[in-house]
Order: sequence, then C-alpha cells, then structure tokens
Amino acid sequence: MLSAVPESEMSISGKTVLITGATSGLGLATAMLLAERGAEVVMVGRDRTRANFMRTEVAKCAAGNAPILFLADLSSQAEIHRLAERLHGCFSRIDILINNAAAVFAEREVTPDGLEKTFAVNHLAPFALTHLLLDLLRAAPAGRILTASSEFHSGELDFSNLQGERQYNWWGAYKRSKLCNILFTCELSRRLAGSTITANCFSPGPTLTRLGDNMWGPPAAVPWLLKRIPTLLAFPEGAARTPVYVASSPDLDGVTGRFFMRRREARTKQITYDNSVAARLWNMSQTLYESRASAGSRTE
Repeated sequence: MLSAVPESEMSISGKTVLITGATSGLGLATAMLLAERGAEVVMVGRDRTRANFMRTEVAKCAAGNAPILFLADLSSQAEIHRLAERLHGCFSRIDILINNAAAVFAEREVTPDGLEKTFAVNHLAPFALTHLLLDLLRAAPAGRILTASSEFHSGELDFSNLQGERQYNWWGAYKRSKLCNILFTCELSRRLAGSTITANCFSPGPTLTRLGDNMWGPPAAVPWLLKRIPTLLAFPEGAARTPVYVASSPDLDGVTGRFFMRRREARTKQITYDNSVAARLWNMSQTLYESRASAGSRTE
C-alpha cells in the first residue's frame, strides 16, 4: 500500500490542470488547493454567472497564473467537442486532466444525442473528453488522468440496461455510472501502457456537494436527508485532499490503473478486475462516441 506524501512535499507549480465540474463542491475545492500550490488551473463549468464568480474566488488564492474558465454542458457531445477545440487553441499541453463533473436525475432523461443523462455526464463525457485531449496529455512530460468515481459503485453491469433502457432508478443509474468510471480507467491504463500518461480513479468519500440538488419528488428526499446529518458527509475542502494527492504526489509517478480513497490505494468490487467487461464497455462507449461525433459533423 502506498504511503501518503506530506502535502508540503507536493509540488505542482507551473503545471496545467484541467478540472471539469470545477465551479462547485469537490471540483471547486480541488481547484483552490491546486491553485494554492502554483498550478495553472483550467476550470470547466456550465453556469456562466456562477462560473465567473468562482473563477474570481480561485484567483484570490492562486500562487501562480490566474485560473482560466471554459463553459460547456458536458451532457452534450457537441459541446464536449467544441470545448476540446477551444482547449487546443489555447494550450500546447495539459499535464493533468481531472474528470470530476457528475450528476444524478430523479427520472430517466435523454439528451439531444439520445443518451441517458446520468450515463452521458458521468461516463461518456469523461470518455469523450479524454479521447479528444490525449494529444495534449502526451505533450506533457508525464500526463496524469484522474476520474472521480465512488466506493458505492455497482458490483454488476447489465449491458442490456446500460442506459436504463429497461429499468431506471436514480441510485442504480448513479452506481452504474461510477462502475463505468472504474472500468474505463482500468481499460484506459492498459491501452496507455508504455506511454508517459497514467490513468487512475478516486473516491472523495461521502462529501457535502450540490449533487442531487436538482432532483425532485421522493428521490430528492435521500440527498436532502443525508446533507442534514452533520457527521455523515465531509466538507469538500477535506475531501479534495484525495484528488490533489493523486494529481500531484511523486509517490504516484508511473502508477496507473488504480483506485484511491482517503489518499490510499483501495480495492474495488470484483467486476472491476474483469478485463473482458472493461473491454466490452470500452467498445460500446467507443461506438456511441464515434456515432455522435459523426452526427455532429454532419449537422455543422
């Protein structure tokens, strides 16, 4: 088991770090901690007013360059492609990509791309954005890809119900998407073997964030109650120490395909060690990604 490096020894000064979902909760706290350590933080958010305000807040604690903000709705494959194009126009390399954005929905909703929204935001968005930015990560001396998951990931994956086609409930969809994050990371690390890029995933643990605030009806009662039990959820500032560790610790140079929680490597459920499941999910995701990319190019 890897030991935690003291935070004072973690140097990330001058590195470019892209964080999705960076304008609230865990993503915002992670952006602030990394900015304090001298990273050039690139924030991705969805709401312009909130994003501009939070960029100002991160700038106040930045030890290096002021943060840069990009707006994108990650439920849209077209917007993800436009975001990638803008990033290529601004940066010659990205040192660290943190796929942090996540969402849950009370009822099954479908995006204009025909994708179930939880699956689209939590899994296919990281899959697409990572693909589109791989050249910028390869340009870094030692690129790192981090994807936020959860210890509450599902222990099984029904490919016939991958997007809640046959049966949907919000908690099942969320757990399934978090399993997909781990499987994606494992397969990505295998495909990047021998390169300078590592891919790991992490859980911040139960954290007080805005996740679930958009829900309504009976499903909304669960996150509402959880957020009112003072000792159950950690504050984002504490939870963010795990992604900061995975992003910056020299202990993790060359370490890939792992899952971290509380700044320690942790085991995940048995299904995550099945390479055939990970490969099957990758191939299905690749087909969805390519079909949406082709549809987008035809409408431009």
